[in-house]
Amino acid sequence: MTVHDLVAEPSDVAAAALGYRIGVTPERDALVSTVLAHPTHDVALRLSILGASHAVTLVIDGRDAMTEEVSCRATAAGGAPLPAEMSCPGPWGVHHLRGATETLPAGPFVELVNRLTALAAADPAVLAGRFPGAEGALTVVAPTPDDAGWSWDTWHLYPADDPAGRGGGDV
Repeated sequence: MTVHDLVAEPSDVAAAALGYRIGVTPERDALVSTVLAHPTHDVALRLSILGASHAVTLVIDGRDAMTEEVSCRATAAGGAPLPAEMSCPGPWGVHHLRGATETLPAGPFVELVNRLTALAAADPAVLAGRFPGAEGALTVVAPTPDDAGWSWDTWHLYPADDPAGRGGGDV
């Protein structure tokens, strides 16, 4: 099972404040992480859950090649507000990011929490973290290996009246 009940209070609590940074700097303050080997390429992914946010690090030949961080503190670390879509070329290839926020009524929000929790419980490659406090505070990173490398989808769920942040990347 890859659903982790975390004891740390989430440091990111607003989808509208999510930012994005990409670089080779390793993820900061990971609460939980896992490394996945690609089935056909010598490329791995390290998935990390931060304070209600995530980092995905591309590892090539045992070295960190690129880290994507989506968090509320990313802009303060030299990143930018979360875009709808952008591409970042680098020596590893091209990193594509797409992001959106959506406010859900209580019923659909609970359905999304249940669907993502079930996905993480059923798929050992999916990393999910539940945060204490509000029911439904959840961060999920779901990677998929493909012929070109990796792609992943992420969800940052903030209960109450705040939207859910959703994104995805591939490299």
